[in-house]
Amino acid sequence: MMNTILEIHGLSKNYGSVRALDQIDLQLESGKIYGLLGRNGAGKTTLLNLITSRIYSPTGQIWLFGQPGLNNQEALARICYMPEKNLFPTGMRVSEILGTAARFYPDFDRGYADSLCRLFQLDPRKKYKNLSRGYESILRVVLGLAARAEITIFDEPILGLDAAIRDLYYQALIQDYSEHPRTFLLSTHLIDESAEIFEDVVILKEGRVVACEPAAALRQRSVALSGRSEAVETFVRDQNLTVLNREGIGHLAILAVRGPLTGEQRSLAQAADLELTPVSLQKLFIYLTESQERQV
Repeated sequence: MMNTILEIHGLSKNYGSVRALDQIDLQLESGKIYGLLGRNGAGKTTLLNLITSRIYSPTGQIWLFGQPGLNNQEALARICYMPEKNLFPTGMRVSEILGTAARFYPDFDRGYADSLCRLFQLDPRKKYKNLSRGYESILRVVLGLAARAEITIFDEPILGLDAAIRDLYYQALIQDYSEHPRTFLLSTHLIDESAEIFEDVVILKEGRVVACEPAAALRQRSVALSGRSEAVETFVRDQNLTVLNREGIGHLAILAVRGPLTGEQRSLAQAADLELTPVSLQKLFIYLTESQERQV
């Protein structure tokens, strides 16, 4: 049975005159993989730092596991946060970093961590200062997965990794999640290749939550209509549909419209010789976070 393990109410954060977060309300349930999406500067890292008490805001409330979250060491010990950059002592070896993590996280599985090192070919004898950017990311992946924390947060976990290693990461995450269910919150810019593992998606735009819902439901919020320009434009106008994006070449047009379409609308579109196709999560993310002046 799923239960709410993270609640946020009215959370805001300013950096001087810049509003990084603006009245955030959010709830996360146990046993789900969440995608946290937003353009650069949308407030993703600020939100993650507030959740984990790395920074403070006087406005709003954060509840972890039913308790006030601010500087709550008991609750924070049940969270593993792997930020985009870790400041490990440069002289420490990978094996020493793993040993330190094993003392810090009560459910840390050192045997699993060692097996992940072998899988990703991460040499435990290497010093942190000698790791490439890609292997720094791999170390964060190993730590985050092996911690087996009730909430595991990754901020851009696959920076510097090639496609083959990224695929290994997704496979390892899904396999361990299926064997040891817990909540993952993944912040990433690689939306298309991550989309299939997200159960729910949180989208930030300019410090506000513009979507928080199951990924499957989110995909139903838009559909692409393609065909002859005149037929597409006439259909959209007659059905009073909201256009999210418009593309065209010659006499052909592709319009992304707000969905879902009714069964009758789909039949009318087919009768007008229009093709209906799903809109990818990445495309929908782009449309939902487009700046106001650039929206169609």
